Amino acid sequence: MRSFVLAITVVVGLLACTASGYYMTKEVKYADKPFLAKQKAMLEIFQHVHQPELHTHLWEEQKSFELATYKDHFTKPQVVDEFLRYYKYGLLPMEEIFSLYNEYHREQAVALFHLFYYAKDWDTFYKTMVWARFHVNEGMFVYAVTVAVLHRTDMQGIVLPAPYEIYPYYFFNDVVISKAQRYKMQGFYRMKKADGVYSAYIPSNYTGYYVHSNPEQRVSYFMEDIGLNSYYYYFHADYPTWMGGKEYGLYKDRRGEFYLYQHQQFLARYYLERLSNDLGTIPTFSWYEPIVTGYYPYLRYYNGVPFPARENYHNGYTEKHDVVEEITDYERRIMEAIDYGFIILPDGTYVNITTPTGVEYLGNLIQSNGDSVNKRFYGYLEKVGKFFLGGSFEMFNEFRAVPSVLEKYETAMRDPVFYQFFKRVIGFYYRYLDTLPSYKYDEINFPGVKLETVEMDKLVTYFDTFDADITNAVDVEVFDESTMKAGEMKKFGKMAHYQGEDFVLYARMPRLNHLPFSFKLNVVSDKPQKAVVLVFLGPKYDQYGNAYSVNANRENFFQLDHFLVDLVAGENAITRNSQDFSWFVKDRTTYFELYKQVMQAYNGDYKFPLDMSEAHCGFPARLMLPKGKKGGMPFQFFFMVAPYHAPEVERFTGYDNTVSCGVGSGARYIDALPFGYPFNRKINEATWFTPNMVYYDAMIYHKSETEVNSVVV
Repeated sequence: MRSFVLAITVVVGLLACTASGYYMTKEVKYADKPFLAKQKAMLEIFQHVHQPELHTHLWEEQKSFELATYKDHFTKPQVVDEFLRYYKYGLLPMEEIFSLYNEYHREQAVALFHLFYYAKDWDTFYKTMVWARFHVNEGMFVYAVTVAVLHRTDMQGIVLPAPYEIYPYYFFNDVVISKAQRYKMQGFYRMKKADGVYSAYIPSNYTGYYVHSNPEQRVSYFMEDIGLNSYYYYFHADYPTWMGGKEYGLYKDRRGEFYLYQHQQFLARYYLERLSNDLGTIPTFSWYEPIVTGYYPYLRYYNGVPFPARENYHNGYTEKHDVVEEITDYERRIMEAIDYGFIILPDGTYVNITTPTGVEYLGNLIQSNGDSVNKRFYGYLEKVGKFFLGGSFEMFNEFRAVPSVLEKYETAMRDPVFYQFFKRVIGFYYRYLDTLPSYKYDEINFPGVKLETVEMDKLVTYFDTFDADITNAVDVEVFDESTMKAGEMKKFGKMAHYQGEDFVLYARMPRLNHLPFSFKLNVVSDKPQKAVVLVFLGPKYDQYGNAYSVNANRENFFQLDHFLVDLVAGENAITRNSQDFSWFVKDRTTYFELYKQVMQAYNGDYKFPLDMSEAHCGFPARLMLPKGKKGGMPFQFFFMVAPYHAPEVERFTGYDNTVSCGVGSGARYIDALPFGYPFNRKINEATWFTPNMVYYDAMIYHKSETEVNSVVV
């Protein structure tokens, strides 16, 4: 791939930042021994979570712990009483399916989270966690610990195993899981041993490969991408619907606006992939008519219960007409709030939402999160809508649940109807945004600044192979640490064993990727000043080959970057490589490799970096570009250089950005611009085109991995 030779001597220093709140830092810290002890414990606690006696030392430790006598070790002692009431009444049993959308499960999970969150120190957290590992439903345990680690300040920098490696059942179909279990049962048959570890690589593919139930399966490689679904899971772990108020500070992050914008971005990115596969616009549906698009997930829960399937032309209205009435009531109230310009509070007073900041109220209201001003009246649209659309069913036992893929954050984005549903939800978002006046010329122009030219590398996508550690998908022998050899303990720690041998099972799958690329902007400024550069990618033509008008296309742009620059007077050459884009993260290190690194660092043989390289809060960098086509497919980039507007709270205030995403700090964002600016308002073409913006046409070529590897760089 060609690189640019800069003729201009003035090169602007760039600070990687983003309005979407995500970033990769180039600063590096290294873990000390106390941190490594925490990291080691967190990795071990998630090993084979359905096996109660996996680690003998953990089993012995929990026996001496009495939660009721430990109340003084919590900053809020009442949380112990709260949890013990549930524990005495009866928690969700082991191996039952945990669902956040079941109110009984959610209440218990929140009570468990409070134990972890309000533990005064690591020792209390650890002892409580080890005890809960053996006494609490496995799914509930994983969720509560995950959310607590992400929100405790003393856990910043801790790397959790990837969700698809903790719970492979939610990310890999039954074909892969069954084959993994057969490897274990057949005693390493045909497994190869390298560096003292038996390894097997199990081919994995997407639902569309096995069953072509409808045209939507063409993009199953995108919808079922394990990195994308992990990101969605973590998004809801960072901003749980049940969490709100001053105590957690999530409102500081403009969570309502972020919720709406995040889902609009999912739709925009999905649409680009649809165009690459000749599918066109995202279909619509009616609550009163059969749902045309079916989905057969071919997933099963650990206890053997399969995920519910939805056949093509699923007619849910005949069985759930009362649910439809509830949904349409919620939708009507939301639309009335938008059209009237105010939200009704529980006491009958009004909140004006006709100002630009009103989107925050609207987002909280639509999500029905902990910062919504009136959940009782505006309801639970997402929860009820997903229940209706997912094909799941009411249980006779109100504590029991068999959620559809839509009702699990780890799996929701696998279902094509996820995008159809949120197209409807984001329709409310645009209904609101369209009530705001279009930007005037002076509001989007940057006086004295002109973006003169854009240059960009050739854009190439391809499928390459990715390996995920799915050893947790099989049950193993109990780890009796007393019988392990000292050399084994020092080298690997406590890995999976079978008849005294270490083994690792990998799922190997094709995943969309792209070659790195760069762009160069030539910008002229009449004086030194701060500015931000906005970069979006959108379609050039619709599915019929018609060029999009500017306003009609504004909903289809996916934001790639948003970063800060210091302009100098005169010419500025701004270069940016895709590997430095602000809100994307690389693939996660496999559990086996991560654990080995921690053990080596713990034993003094390695320096374990703390640099956000394993960040959970970024969009998968693999999915930056849509697939495109073999002969090239036209898309367009939008570049804009905008004035810098300082945020209310200086960025990175209150947290260390080298180890934390800063959730709840109110200091995640580079500037005060609205999410999606300048596409967040209707576009008036008479005042739109300004010297500080450029549309740039580019082709995206899709190649085979062999073709990509044969290219001379």
